[in-house]
Amino acid sequence: MKIVVSVVVSLALAAGLVVQVTAAPLRNKKQAHRQHTMTKSSDRPPQGGGDYYEHLLDKVPFGSQRWWRIYHEQHGEPN
Repeated sequence: MKIVVSVVVSLALAAGLVVQVTAAPLRNKKQAHRQHTMTKSSDRPPQGGGDYYEHLLDKVPFGSQRWWRIYHEQHGEPN
């Protein structure tokens, strides 16, 4: 009887360790995904990126000089 109890207890402990070991990588992946999604991208072009910037009015600050330049490019200059 003591042997059966000790085998059951050891199997339960082994199963508990296996669950913890297999759950650790999943937890790390979830944490990495959460950190990645929490970072905020910059509205400015990257340093050294040249003269590229988006020509979309909803992607630049409203009323800025760049916004007005894009607006006039898309709608023409006022009379």
